[in-house]
Amino acid sequence: MTIRKSLILSHIVVCILPFLMTFFVLASAFAGLLLYAASGNHVIAESGFQFNVMTQILRTTVFHSLRHNDSLSRYAWVMEITDPVATYVVVEKEGIPLYSYGNEAKGRKDVKILRDEGVMDRLDGRDGNSIYSVTDEPWYRFVEKETIRNETYHLYIMAHHPRERNDGAIEKAVRGVARFILIALFIFILMTSYFLSRFIIRRIMAPLKELERGAEEVRQGNLSVHLDYDRNDEFTPAIDTFNVMAWRLKQSLEEKEQDEERRKELIASISHDIRTPLTSIKAYVEGLLDHVASTPAMQERYLQVIRRKADVLERLVEQLLLLTKMDIGEKALPTKSLDLSRLVDQFVEENRLNWGKNGADFTIDAKEPVKVEGNLLLLERVVENLVSNSIRYKTEDRVHVDIQVKKAGDKALLSITDDGPGVPKEALSRLQEAFFRTDKARSRTDKGSGLGLSIVERAVQLMKGTLTFSNQAPHGLKVDITLPLEDTNGKTHTDSGR
Repeated sequence: MTIRKSLILSHIVVCILPFLMTFFVLASAFAGLLLYAASGNHVIAESGFQFNVMTQILRTTVFHSLRHNDSLSRYAWVMEITDPVATYVVVEKEGIPLYSYGNEAKGRKDVKILRDEGVMDRLDGRDGNSIYSVTDEPWYRFVEKETIRNETYHLYIMAHHPRERNDGAIEKAVRGVARFILIALFIFILMTSYFLSRFIIRRIMAPLKELERGAEEVRQGNLSVHLDYDRNDEFTPAIDTFNVMAWRLKQSLEEKEQDEERRKELIASISHDIRTPLTSIKAYVEGLLDHVASTPAMQERYLQVIRRKADVLERLVEQLLLLTKMDIGEKALPTKSLDLSRLVDQFVEENRLNWGKNGADFTIDAKEPVKVEGNLLLLERVVENLVSNSIRYKTEDRVHVDIQVKKAGDKALLSITDDGPGVPKEALSRLQEAFFRTDKARSRTDKGSGLGLSIVERAVQLMKGTLTFSNQAPHGLKVDITLPLEDTNGKTHTDSGR
């Protein structure tokens, strides 16, 4: 049950409470009267007001039973609460007594007096129901005529107040009942308030304490904390949000630690990869200065080595600059609508001669237009890095590179496959890591900076694509790149989770 429903229920209980209290008071008064009558005490009319109250109760009881065909004996206990000596009650139907109670001798004399005074003739002479009542202390008389189902009924109530008797007992009983009712009502209200407050507070305090426990765990550094809450109320979203927050904080911290490790590794790798060509350049420059290369041929060879090492440094700096741009994202590398098939075909043709001299043969399958939202520089660098990677690590004189561009559902698929040596299976998942090489000795920096595939991965991510590597049989490496297609409205198809 939600807290809102609990509050509504408590308000309903509070609204019903007055009715329950009223019922309780009436039931208590009724029970008091029964106990009073059962103890042998009776009610005496000590004043005209008390007599009128008594007659109203008796007449309501009598005529209610007559209208509903109930037996008068069923309500006899109401009449019997009155004093049997000082009161006389009789019910007649068409002049025939149906029920009588009390001091019959005295009551019949009073009825005869009324008849002699012509009271009954005046009542019977009137149409419909009629009432006669007189309070001449200490004598009280009441007569009512009522027609029910075409039959005439008379109710007589005669009473007198004996001077030597009073209602001290009933007054004492009334005071006792009143005190009991007040005490019971106080206890009833107190207990109701207590249980309603406890009912609401428990539903509020339990999740608050759970949230407090979770916050304390997070404060102490325990980001693995998970709050257990099995209710479905207003606190459920807060508990769920807290759990997601703790999970994301933990994930963020783990990513931060991983980034720190990668940063340290990156710095170490940059230092190593820059130091290696610099050491070579310095050694060959010192050889020139020390006149170790004494012949023009040796000097030219030294200068060629220095140029190659300088090219390695230049390539390393350029790739680090491109990685920095990709970290900045769309501000530095905005995307636009491109035909991936045409772009790949043109770029390969422009570089076919140069790559062919380095030992690469190509097969291109990019016939159908494939529209994507991408960056020209990034896509060219992706193709260049992948092809250069195939050339750089070939073990034969020639390497064959198969390039395919096509649509695959709502994606554009760019596949680049070579027949080179491939890579160890355990290294496939780490190829895109910066400065990762399958050559653990890391001594052959002339074969690459180790940033090429890392640039490919970041470029693909920036264009909201995916990158996968797989070995080919009997040997070779295949790279699959998927990019969202551009729709007719100029927007790219993206996964629901992007």
